[in-house]
Parts: sequence; structure tokens; C-alpha cells
Amino acid sequence: MSRTNRHDEYLTTAEFGAWGGCLRFTNRAMRALDEALSAAHGISITEFDVLITLFNAPKSGLRMTELADQVVLTPSGLTHLVTRLERQGLMSRSVDDTDRRSFFATLTRAGHRRLRESRATHNEVIRALLTRRLSAKQLATLGSLWETVEAAEPH
Repeated sequence: MSRTNRHDEYLTTAEFGAWGGCLRFTNRAMRALDEALSAAHGISITEFDVLITLFNAPKSGLRMTELADQVVLTPSGLTHLVTRLERQGLMSRSVDDTDRRSFFATLTRAGHRRLRESRATHNEVIRALLTRRLSAKQLATLGSLWETVEAAEPH
């Protein structure tokens, strides 16, 4: 039986500060986004995420499996969410012409409109919670730090 190195049991103060800050900010921002988008536009942050992901995709659409990966939902969770968005007329699913076993999700005109209307609310929450609180230099540094973290090889 091996003993765990005590150093490995706990995060350092710097590690805990960085990780804890990331979690606290993310939780606060996601809650604020969800509340603001729901109140003003009748959509959740997850629904907004699906709409903006489709908007940014080539031809405003993706295979359902690609969409699930990009919005970090399980395939079944995405299916339920897409069904709701289809009922609202915000997106549609069709058989993928290149792979008849797959479905292709696209935004409808109503989906484009809802995204356009809700984007200002989304951006205002982000500006209030983050970007207005930092200088231009701090924003650039933060963006650069996230690029570094994202580019790093996982261990």
C-alpha cells in the first residue's frame, strides 16, 4: 500500500486561489447570464449557447454530435434541448445529406432573431461582471492566459 505524498493532497495557496477564483466567477457569471436571458428573452444560458454555437458554425449548422461536443452536453441532453428549441421555432433538424444516419441542426430565421435580440443582454452581463472591471491591459493578459491554458497538453 502506497502512501499519498502530503504535497499532492492539497492545492497550494496560489493553485487554490486561481482555481477557486475561476469556479466562483464562472458560477456567478452563469447564474447571472441565465437569470438575465430568461427574464428578458425567455431562453436559458444553455439555449443561448446552442443558438450562438449554431450561428458561428459553417452554414449556421452542425451535426447533432458536433453540437453536443461544442456545447458540452450529453447527446440525450442535447436532444431534449433541441426538441424544445424546435417547438419554439428557433432551430430545425434535418437528415444530414452527407451521412444519412446523422441529423443536421440549423438556426431558423426566428432563431437568428432571438439570438440577435438576446446577444445585447448576454454581452451586458459579461461587461458588468468582467470586462468593465479590468483595464485593457488586464483584459489582454487574461485572454492570453486562457490561450496558454487551453493550448497546454493535458497531463
